[in-house]
Amino acid sequence: MLRIGVTGHRPHRLVVSERLLARRVSRVLSGLAGAMSGAGWPGSPWLDINSPLAEGADQIVAREALALGQRVTALLPFSRRDYEATFDDKARVAAFRTLLKQASERLQLDGRPQHAEAGYVAAGDITVARSDLILTIWDGKPAEGRGGTPEILQNAIGWGIPVIWIDAVRDRKPVLLLRPRGGKGTPDLVRMARRAKPLERATYRMLVETFVQAS
Repeated sequence: MLRIGVTGHRPHRLVVSERLLARRVSRVLSGLAGAMSGAGWPGSPWLDINSPLAEGADQIVAREALALGQRVTALLPFSRRDYEATFDDKARVAAFRTLLKQASERLQLDGRPQHAEAGYVAAGDITVARSDLILTIWDGKPAEGRGGTPEILQNAIGWGIPVIWIDAVRDRKPVLLLRPRGGKGTPDLVRMARRAKPLERATYRMLVETFVQAS
């Protein structure tokens, strides 16, 4: 099963509508699932979505994955009650609870809201450690603090994990972020994003073939 880690922004940083972002996400997940099927990987689900299920990007990806019959693993940085207190919209708390019930696996870290940054850093580290690929809905801006989406993406790319980026600001085709061969030090995420090329059908096959060969 291809493990996909999810990171992205909450609703206030999603300029593109959630409807359009969901469409982009569904196409990416369908492309990956189709490539897994085409590679002869036995049975479905082919994808395991690892996500904190926060409002915004996390919930968008989880909903689309479940709609396609794929698996979701919930990675919570705090207890459920403490985590729900970080949500701005009560309606999204209800959505979170629904998605949590539908998750195939639930992992709760021992973070505390008083040390929220450390909790988010730990959740990001575990997401990267459990992932063969990262799917992000990101606004393309550099990090503003610890534990955020850019830091998670830098860590993933630094470990050689491919990142599929769906732009949170402009409605355009998703792109693939890969560390350049021979690249050293902390990846220049913004520079890589500017040079990235849109995903093609062959890209999904390449990602899945790399995963299958490593399995």
